[in-house]
Amino acid sequence: NHLTKISDLRIKSRTSTLHYKGTTKSITQIGDELSVENVVRGSVRRVGNQVRIVVQLIVADKDEHLWSETYDRELKDVLAVQSEIAIEIASALKARLTDEIRTNISKEASSNITAYEYFLRARELAGRYNGNKSDVENVFPLINKAIALDPHFAQAYALKARLWFLMRTFGVIQNVWQDSAFYFCERAIKEDSNVPEPYVTQAYIYSFLGDSK
Repeated sequence: NHLTKISDLRIKSRTSTLHYKGTTKSITQIGDELSVENVVRGSVRRVGNQVRIVVQLIVADKDEHLWSETYDRELKDVLAVQSEIAIEIASALKARLTDEIRTNISKEASSNITAYEYFLRARELAGRYNGNKSDVENVFPLINKAIALDPHFAQAYALKARLWFLMRTFGVIQNVWQDSAFYFCERAIKEDSNVPEPYVTQAYIYSFLGDSK
């Protein structure tokens, strides 16, 4: 999400990359399938209140490290370190970083680590969506807890908007899912206009409404 804010970089979507989780394919294969020059790979280990994050930036066609780093932080600092990692990756790729971009990257997704954890769990469940209503309904309680803990959590509102858009396929009347999805898109944009997800959901909604006419 932080890297998408850097105009010099083109980042593949989470949807495109998620199915490589746990894959045995080589970096070269993944790079070829995604048509990308570089791949970011990493791991996160948590022991109590300590977190170790290992990040590697790999040149896909050569399977060679361009940059790598290990970050040892307290759990409370894990949100801030994401911005640090994004800037390091951008620097390794020689991407242009204006003051405005640095400011946008430095914005933490949430001020509440527990809210962020609920959001990550909700996003993980949403990523497993395979057409079942329960797949969507089970995400709502998690994302609602995230919003309750942090009412200014733009990404959480954006995910809730996407959930409401999905609810259209389960018999929810159009005025309900449409108004709800648009509302949470607008709320996400109000909290942080640089978060891309609500704009994507809005585009899907307008496309769907156009196709239905």
